[in-house]
Amino acid sequence: MDPFAPFEPRLVEAAAADHECTTAELRGALRRLHEHAAATPGIDELVMEWRRFLPYDVLVARTDDAYLLAVADNIWTEFGSQIGLTDAELAALRTLHERQTERTLSARDDADSPPTFDERAPLVLAR
Repeated sequence: MDPFAPFEPRLVEAAAADHECTTAELRGALRRLHEHAAATPGIDELVMEWRRFLPYDVLVARTDDAYLLAVADNIWTEFGSQIGLTDAELAALRTLHERQTERTLSARDDADSPPTFDERAPLVLAR
């Protein structure tokens, strides 16, 4: 599974530039995030566990190459800490996930009724 498949390259470049990190640094952070999620216990299993055990449903949408999730901020904070992200990398990564989620959802047939994220943050994981 390609961790970059769900992301438009120009969104990666823009998110990196907005947070003063290089595209290579952001791509490295994205790869580390995906590898970490895939290792514990696997992307499909992680999404299933979150859906079963969190007090809210994390799944917003599913595409051929990604899960679009809405997670509490502490999940982003934990991932960032566990994989050693800098503040700039974490901010850029979160921006990238927000923008790609908006882009993907707005392109769907049911874009008239986009899902709400309440107080949660978008997270995109490659399938």
